[in-house]
Amino acid sequence: MPKQASSITTLLSSLSVLAKATNPSRPARASLRIHFPGSPSPTTVSTPGTPLTKDAAALPPSYSISATALSNITLPNCDLSPVSSHHSSPSSSGHSRRGSEANNAAGQIPHYMVICLDLDPPFPSFPVLAPILHSLEADLRLVTEELDADEGYIYLTADEEEALGNEGISHPTRGERRTKPVVGYMGPKPPGVSSPHRYVFLCWEQPEGVTGQKVREVLGLNNDEGGEEGEDVGLAKRVRWDQDSFERMLGLGNVVAGNYFVC
Repeated sequence: MPKQASSITTLLSSLSVLAKATNPSRPARASLRIHFPGSPSPTTVSTPGTPLTKDAAALPPSYSISATALSNITLPNCDLSPVSSHHSSPSSSGHSRRGSEANNAAGQIPHYMVICLDLDPPFPSFPVLAPILHSLEADLRLVTEELDADEGYIYLTADEEEALGNEGISHPTRGERRTKPVVGYMGPKPPGVSSPHRYVFLCWEQPEGVTGQKVREVLGLNNDEGGEEGEDVGLAKRVRWDQDSFERMLGLGNVVAGNYFVC
């Protein structure tokens, strides 16, 4: 079992501190919100460690990021007063921000990457398969034309020009088309006798020159192993995922935002 990546350890620690520091009557809200479509109603994970059923987390989620995690970004087309008012604050992921200034100074809004990992397979007490890669999305952009109605979260979505053609996947929560993920989403499936697993989501700015296609090439994922969404990468490549190596190969910086649920 690979040693847990420092990015994951730091994120979980900061989320724990955030939860403890929050008034019990006002639950902690992580810097990344996870939006699951579903019936009869969708589910949004705002509070770290929210328990979900397998059914509630079965379909691919979308994401929104807190404006306070984007303190060094000047966004067009919308008034983001929380950004300027929290300019010197660290993001709630617990990491300092870097890279945004250079991208923004050049007139470019960064693209983002989100990964989901199961930290506890097959059992939290014996996680010999950990972590398992559950999804990896790249080339996500900020929807700067609007804010989430719930106090300062901005949706992430795929570039419009990337979402054309047969590769686009319809997302029920927001109704847009989005590109096929680098690694398709695999819903939580902890063994029935297991205690709950932690499913952690981490978000980074994509470094200059890194795209979804580049990620596929670096990870050797250009050859499809199946045609179904969520089955494009086999289990053998997902199990015992080496997160440290992944971050080094792509030159990823600090985590911008993150969250987790349990199932």
